[in-house]
Amino acid sequence: MDGRYVLAIEHDWRMRKLIRANLEALGLRVRVAVSGQHGLDLLAEGWPDLILLDLDLPETDADQLFERLRLRVGGRPVAIIVLSAELPGRRWQAAQAAACYLQKPFAVPALLQQVQQALGSVP
Repeated sequence: MDGRYVLAIEHDWRMRKLIRANLEALGLRVRVAVSGQHGLDLLAEGWPDLILLDLDLPETDADQLFERLRLRVGGRPVAIIVLSAELPGRRWQAAQAAACYLQKPFAVPALLQQVQQALGSVP
């Protein structure tokens, strides 16, 4: 997919491995972060075209991290796919314009479809 860059912020190593392998197979450049702070640090190395954000990060306020990510990339269009084992709640209704929601566990085809749709919406 023409060298686009995806930042995946996910605490579970198995999920990071699954995401990286499948997105790299699509031709995407993938960086993975193990924590919210690590994800913010990686933004300094380049702007992603897409962020996959795990809401279940330990020791991280997911609402705050989501807002910080939006502020950090605020000057440039970026799609965000929120990943969580929980059903989407009211707090994410306000962010629907900026984010898609993928409930864990998910099938790889569902992930790939969401990623392709999200990247298709980014110029």
